[in-house]
Amino acid sequence: MYKLFIVCFILFCQGFGANEKPLKGKLTDIFELKKGNTAIKIAAEGGRIISYTHKNKELLTQASVNQNFGSTLWTAPQSSWGWPPSEVFDKQKYTVKKSGRIIKMVSQPDSKSGFQLEKRWQLIGDDMVQINYQIKNISSKPKSVGPWEVTRVPSGGVVLFPQGESGNVPKSTLIPDLQKDGINWISVSTVPIDNNVKLFSTASEGWLAYVVDGLLFIKQFPDTKPVKYAPEQGEVEIYFNKDKSYIELENHGEYCLLQPGKTLNYRVKWRLVAIPASLNIEIGSKELLTFVRNNLKR
Repeated sequence: MYKLFIVCFILFCQGFGANEKPLKGKLTDIFELKKGNTAIKIAAEGGRIISYTHKNKELLTQASVNQNFGSTLWTAPQSSWGWPPSEVFDKQKYTVKKSGRIIKMVSQPDSKSGFQLEKRWQLIGDDMVQINYQIKNISSKPKSVGPWEVTRVPSGGVVLFPQGESGNVPKSTLIPDLQKDGINWISVSTVPIDNNVKLFSTASEGWLAYVVDGLLFIKQFPDTKPVKYAPEQGEVEIYFNKDKSYIELENHGEYCLLQPGKTLNYRVKWRLVAIPASLNIEIGSKELLTFVRNNLKR
């Protein structure tokens, strides 16, 4: 058992995403929410977000660039399912209901994991997408699980998020370029690297931001204390694919024990806005940090 854990941990640190199989066939059932400058598209296959734009400028990595694309939800910890993710959750079609500015998708029950997923997207105002994730225990026994949102975006930008208190997280193979005034800064070049790398980190304040191609992307989520992390996970995780065709912005929610029939809820808010051309977007920029904080919405 100990040897198996070590093998799984090493593979996890290297990044399983590089080996993910593409969705089978062409994405046929695609649903869109749009208002003002914001548009988001979700495929019923895998309940996967495949497009998120501001004034038609795309944020998410596309299937034409890499077979690992878009944004989805996994169950945590990864050690509970290894690799690849459940076909039921990651590839198969979800049932869909669209009503006005709300889209809800529900997976089929996954007998192997003992869970069923529900995802709901709602436009709030002109530039906010609220995502409600639910993980339901459909088994006959108590099961522990945590929510894990994985979002793939192009390289070439700057990641920043507040550092959290000390906690037990896996050793990182990716190190922040700068830690200043409680903020982690990571520069994301487009230059390929020798191996996949990953940062596991505690976090605070409940936000993660990425600046790329004139856009600011903010993810807001409930702040989770280290004692509530899923085993061998962090609250914020950043993954670099070695060919730099994409990176992953990952956030984790609280690891909970669910009784049979009970549901875990995890709410995330996304915002995508244009960055003024005059704004200094270098690592450690006080102007950029102020701009991010001014665009946080509660």
